Amino acid sequence: MDQETLADHLRRATRNFTSRLPEDRVFAIGQALAGELARAHAEQPPRHPDLDPDTIPMADGAPRLTGGDPAGETSEDLFRLGCLLSALALGTPAEPSWRLDGPPEAEVSTVRRRAVLSTLAAPRRTDRYATAEEAARELLAATATSPTATAWPLFRGDAARTGARPAAGAARMRPLWRVAAGPVVASPILTADLVLVPATDGRLLFIDRTRGRVLHTVVIGPSECSPTLADGVLHAGTDEGLLLGIDVATGAERYRARLGGLVRSSPLPIAGGVVVGIVDAKGAGAVVAVDAKGKTIWTRKLCGSDDGSLHALDAATGAVVWSARLGAKVRASPAVGAEAAIVGAFDGRVAAVRIADGTEAWSSAIGHAVYSSACLAGEIAVLGCHEGHLHGLDVRTGAPRFETATRGPVVSSPVAAGAFVIGASTDGNVYLLDASGGVLDRQPLAAGGIQSSPALDGVDVAIGSAEGVHLLRLEA
Repeated sequence: MDQETLADHLRRATRNFTSRLPEDRVFAIGQALAGELARAHAEQPPRHPDLDPDTIPMADGAPRLTGGDPAGETSEDLFRLGCLLSALALGTPAEPSWRLDGPPEAEVSTVRRRAVLSTLAAPRRTDRYATAEEAARELLAATATSPTATAWPLFRGDAARTGARPAAGAARMRPLWRVAAGPVVASPILTADLVLVPATDGRLLFIDRTRGRVLHTVVIGPSECSPTLADGVLHAGTDEGLLLGIDVATGAERYRARLGGLVRSSPLPIAGGVVVGIVDAKGAGAVVAVDAKGKTIWTRKLCGSDDGSLHALDAATGAVVWSARLGAKVRASPAVGAEAAIVGAFDGRVAAVRIADGTEAWSSAIGHAVYSSACLAGEIAVLGCHEGHLHGLDVRTGAPRFETATRGPVVSSPVAAGAFVIGASTDGNVYLLDASGGVLDRQPLAAGGIQSSPALDGVDVAIGSAEGVHLLRLEA
């Protein structure tokens, strides 16, 4: 009996091509073929096998790539693999036009799977994977069922809004990639493999963290709200008063809740849902809790931070636990430490308010209006001001530790990488500071300035600008 080929296997699995091959089987075959290509390319000299299903033998239920010519290109092999997998996923033969336009988007279950298919068969060689090993890794990741780990899931990195992550020493920042997406004011979310952020033009961007390639977009409406990722759902507010829940795995909309006139506050996860601040249609402020389906749990009407107060609310009921009068508008998010919340106001005063009872632990007059939220870098709280400075204050006393000048107002909120601080300015630069406020590095990103706040995971820093989305890497 002749040896079974991949074509024979496909004919049997699809009832002589009268039904579509199951999606999981498409990706299992793709992973096996990518692994075979990697093995062939590693030989000396490299081998470039034929990828025609009629000539690919099957062994133990998996395709094997034998033969092949030393004359060939890795990029071409991957393109042909991509066309084969796209044809299987679409249930149609590959077309010559795919070389110019790429295959049509297949209706597969996840954003990652769609991205793998489009990257393999990208018309431009530079948009494809660099090696068969990389393609095999991506195909394996696309078949994984475990949820993607979230490295920086919300504005300021954690529910306490500390804006801090442990990190080793760094001396410079190296730009890795830029996605030209137009103005991006929101702070990105980082997963192990994605950068997620809304652009002000209304698109929610799914960006491959390694390659800087837009994998998927969802139209949500104009937004400057920094989103929040919780339990696989990205919660994002819009300037049209909507709060939307987007499934990160599939890109599908989970819910759409109309809350008010403007949603720019970053959602905060609570048990069973999220809490978000809004400006209602009459211009008044409120805090709203919604469940996982976007249904309102409770609403607490407040004048908002513009009443010059910092409020503590019960997460379960919305009841006011205490209010601390600060005296001027508060647009920054408080950074919550072990005993106190540190926040700046428009009158240039920074205050530490005790979490237990709302009493003031200390205040410090820096003399310049504050929109930037503080980060907690060990014993120092660092925040920006409208006069273009990054201020370092002692967490325990509020005493000034340093004042570092930039060339424009600082509305972005800095992050702490261990004892180091990364801050951005409307001058278009990202700054790396040491513990004493000394500038170790300054990277120009956008002539139009930066209002977005950095997101940090390990040595990777993601940030938006007037020109798009950037990823930088901290280096010793």
